Amino acid sequence: MIKASELFDLKDKVAIVTGGSRGLGNKLALGLAEFGAKIVVADINDEEIKNMRKRINDLLFIETNVTNKKAVERMVTETKKTMGRIDILVNNAGISIRSAAENFTEEEWCKVIDVNLNGAFFVAQAVGKVMIEQGFGNIINIASVVGQRGLYHPHDFSVAYCCSKGGVIQLTKALAAEWACHKIRVNAVAPTYLWTDLVKGLFDNKDFEEYIYNKIPLGRLVNPEEIIGSVVFLASEASSMVTGHILNVDGGWLAV
Repeated sequence: MIKASELFDLKDKVAIVTGGSRGLGNKLALGLAEFGAKIVVADINDEEIKNMRKRINDLLFIETNVTNKKAVERMVTETKKTMGRIDILVNNAGISIRSAAENFTEEEWCKVIDVNLNGAFFVAQAVGKVMIEQGFGNIINIASVVGQRGLYHPHDFSVAYCCSKGGVIQLTKALAAEWACHKIRVNAVAPTYLWTDLVKGLFDNKDFEEYIYNKIPLGRLVNPEEIIGSVVFLASEASSMVTGHILNVDGGWLAV
């Protein structure tokens, strides 16, 4: 029986974080490392890796385009060869393109779906094969509240993003059901708008700011650091009987 004091201990666990060199992925990688995990960052660029190495001793960076199955498979093979196993996957890589639905181009639509949904599946599939062989594993997908409820405002059209994150939520539930027999848990974290450089421009529009803040009972956006606790919980033994769950970090958005 695990001690209560050890429930959140991730010591020596090997965790892959896709899109982990910047933004939310960067925060999650650093957070998991603070709880003892060995970190693999899979990203298309190494923008913050030098700074991350100053804070993470066991850090492996592998350049990875999650929309390319061969690149994903190489990343997983290299991780297993270097680290020996894969305990945790945080499927974080994602993009958004803002455009009115009637104006969305085929290229724009396919790009968002390809990164956010296809990429999440390709990585989960490749990592899942390793976890099935191991007989254990833990997958955490980064979804969104707008994958569960439509969003409309003239300042932020997000039809492709909403659809892609809705797909991630269903992917989470389907994989949780299918892989439970292999002792692989699959969950998702669904934040509301995160206060990052990517959204600051949006909130220069006071009408849009008021619209979003009125949807959040707690009255503010989520700071990236506030997602760390949710991911550590789902990655650890503290959530050992939790699978197929969507953990909303939304300040109450979906409660009203």
